[in-house]
Order: sequence, then structure tokens, then C-alpha cells
Amino acid sequence: MSNDFEPLRADEVVSVKNALKLLVGHPTFKVRELKQVLRQILQDYDSAVFIENRDNEKTECFFTKGINADVLRYGAKGWQQGKVRLKFTLEFCPDEPELTETRLPNQSEISEPESPLDEIRRMQG
Repeated sequence: MSNDFEPLRADEVVSVKNALKLLVGHPTFKVRELKQVLRQILQDYDSAVFIENRDNEKTECFFTKGINADVLRYGAKGWQQGKVRLKFTLEFCPDEPELTETRLPNQSEISEPESPLDEIRRMQG
């Protein structure tokens, strides 16, 4: 297995043994479903992910516009003020790379089965 993880798209389907089944409720799910569950867990845990706007509607600022935060980054000279937001990404790394078929320019897509006589002809030629 290599270590070449690639992000999965929201509509791609994942099947797991047991680990994430507790979160999603079933072993086969779309990436979008897992993201929704994780988002809901955070919202239930801490209302800071919501900020009320002037229409008294709550918006998910932690996932969209970001929330105010101070960050101490590697190589920085001190704390920086700004915003942080959370993005969920589920990545996949195949155990074996996908094989791609290559064919010569003159090779037809459907190859003819080899005749038992071809071996005899090669021996004579």
C-alpha cells in the first residue's frame, strides 16, 4: 500500500467494517453523510459554531465564514489574530494502484483469440 491519499468527493460511497458505523448508523454511506453527522455532532456539542445574524437566524459560521481566533503558527513571531474555519475531508489510499490498459495505436480494442495453428505456423516460419 502506498501513502498517496486523495480526497473523496461528497457523492462517493464508502463501506467500512465497524469503525464509522457508530457515527453514520450503517456501514455503507456517502462521504456527504459522514460530513453531515460530524457537523451535527459539533453543533450539538458547542453552540459556538453558530452565530445569530440580524434576522435572528443561526448560521454555521465555523464552517463557512469562520470564527475569530488567535493562532500561534510555526515560524511566526507571535500570535496572529484572524479567523479559523473547519473543513471536513475524507481521503482514500488504495491498497493496490488501479491498472490502466495501454494499447498500441494500431491495435484494435477487441483482440482476436489466438488460433491453435498460430504456434505451428511460427515454428515453420
